[in-house]
Amino acid sequence: MHVLITTDGSDVSIEAAQKGIKLLNPTKITLLTVADTSVANDSGAGGFAGNLLSPTESLNARNAILDEGRGELADTGSSLGVDPNIVEHKVVEGSAGIMICLVAKQISPDVVVVGSHGRGWFKRVVIGSVSEYVSRHCVAPVLVVRHGDAAETAAEADSTEADTGTDTQ
Repeated sequence: MHVLITTDGSDVSIEAAQKGIKLLNPTKITLLTVADTSVANDSGAGGFAGNLLSPTESLNARNAILDEGRGELADTGSSLGVDPNIVEHKVVEGSAGIMICLVAKQISPDVVVVGSHGRGWFKRVVIGSVSEYVSRHCVAPVLVVRHGDAAETAAEADSTEADTGTDTQ
């Protein structure tokens, strides 16, 4: 089984990767991080002519962001407890949700594993959710692994709904 595991280096994504490995027992893993290098592509100084960053500074900022992404992959990979020979590391640049779906389309994994921070509905609406975007737009099946604290909160809410007979949706 080929599994595409996404990571941003956070505890939530590392936890999702570990749970995904335990559930799916893959024989091939593509470990993916998406680097948002848009800050390195300076678009100007708020209406003033010229860029805030010189071309050299822009290149250095981009390289630093990509290095951070490679570090996220290394940290996540070392926490998986699997044979490193079955793990491919991949860093791509762009918007996380879009790029995860694009990579999934390109490599055709059996399943995509993403972590969920468990934000409430308001934060999902306002700032969006990568896991929600991927689950709605990805061509491959998606396993969304909720962070332990978020899962406990959801279980408590479900229990409260059952006790009171109310539906919060």
